[in-house]
Amino acid sequence: MYSVPPACPKCKGSRKLVILAENFEDMPPGWDYEHPRPKCDVCKGMGTLHEEQPGEYPPPRRVPSFEFSPDQQRAIDEISAWLDTRDKRLSLGGFAGTGKTTIISKLLQMVKGRTVRVCAPTGKAAAVLRNKNVDASTLHRLIYQPQTFCTLHGIQSGEKDGDKKRCSICHRPLKVNWVRVPLIDADLVIVDESSMLNLTMVEDVEALASKILYVGDHGQLEPIGKDPGIMTSPDIRLEQIHRQAAQSGIIQLAHHMRRGSGPLNWSQGESGDARVVRIRKLVPQILKQFDVILCGYNKTRKDVNASIRKFRGFKDPLPEPGERIICLQNDSDLGIYNGLLVNVQARRESDGYPKYDLIDEVGNEYYDIPVHPDQFAEEKKIEMWSKGIGLFDFGYALTTHKSQGSEWDSVAVIEQIARAWNPARWRYTAATRAAKRLEYWIPQGRM
Repeated sequence: MYSVPPACPKCKGSRKLVILAENFEDMPPGWDYEHPRPKCDVCKGMGTLHEEQPGEYPPPRRVPSFEFSPDQQRAIDEISAWLDTRDKRLSLGGFAGTGKTTIISKLLQMVKGRTVRVCAPTGKAAAVLRNKNVDASTLHRLIYQPQTFCTLHGIQSGEKDGDKKRCSICHRPLKVNWVRVPLIDADLVIVDESSMLNLTMVEDVEALASKILYVGDHGQLEPIGKDPGIMTSPDIRLEQIHRQAAQSGIIQLAHHMRRGSGPLNWSQGESGDARVVRIRKLVPQILKQFDVILCGYNKTRKDVNASIRKFRGFKDPLPEPGERIICLQNDSDLGIYNGLLVNVQARRESDGYPKYDLIDEVGNEYYDIPVHPDQFAEEKKIEMWSKGIGLFDFGYALTTHKSQGSEWDSVAVIEQIARAWNPARWRYTAATRAAKRLEYWIPQGRM
């Protein structure tokens, strides 16, 4: 039987869901079995529990009462009405802190009985949704599926041999080819972070999906590539900042800059999770304190990546296991795409290009990816390039344009804005990449 325990008698904190099973085999797949007396999530202490009456399995989620704001309720009503029409697409734009993910969660409750797929352009954006209990994949994984084949005996599932699959006939390692699906099997596709979708990405998803809801932030930078205009004038807008979000210094500073004011004019200057500071020099000991450094120019990105690598003790000019790198070029043959952030798991030398095993933010793994060694630590992308060879660079520092669709707990921004860019959009996009800590640096002189 299964039950939900009371609060920990030791620290009054929450506990893991308790499994009271007759034996190990009776437990549902994937559930933890640690001890007959459960361990508290908070203080890790072992407590004696008073058994409650068994509830339904799986136990219903305890959702706190929540009241939607007027513009959220209007958005829900308009989307609900659109679902019953033949119109293929609808766009929902919302500034940071307006509750876009809340709307997505509500929609998933409303459309029970329909197949809904939620996706985002980057693995980081998909991971953010997952952390908020929304099952999501990358847009690339929704459109392309891996197909394993033997060069001699054709397409097959093969036999598992360690981390690799081998041909069931000749036992050679199987190759992977990424094939575009003929159709996305879903009644509704929700694409989050749609502000970063370029025209090619929109054409791809609209050719395969029957009904699409685009969700994004209409205050962010335009996408890299041709702009399809999805977030230029969204059909529905969320612009009311929630009270809880409005208390965040990050949100306050981001919207202060979105409205066209300079960061140095922000009256708070420092507010809990956000700071605006003048800097004269980039110090490696400080740089390494952040999950990512955002900047405007590729030269700065290159210099910061080199500085952080040197401080962390990496001496090889090529990435080593444990390092973070970013993909700079789509390659459907390899199943990788521009903006993909991955961690290096292993590297193998080969007769041609070094090969890497990689893993992204949502746990997707990429094996034996040939990588062009000359791309690392370069300011510009290599022009002489052929499919089947990945173009990557180090990912400790990124340009704000490349960071779109991603979010990190701790972010430092070096303000660098070219004349051709919209300063308010650049600043707002950079600031909203931070979830818990933001330092916005104003350079004094050349960096």
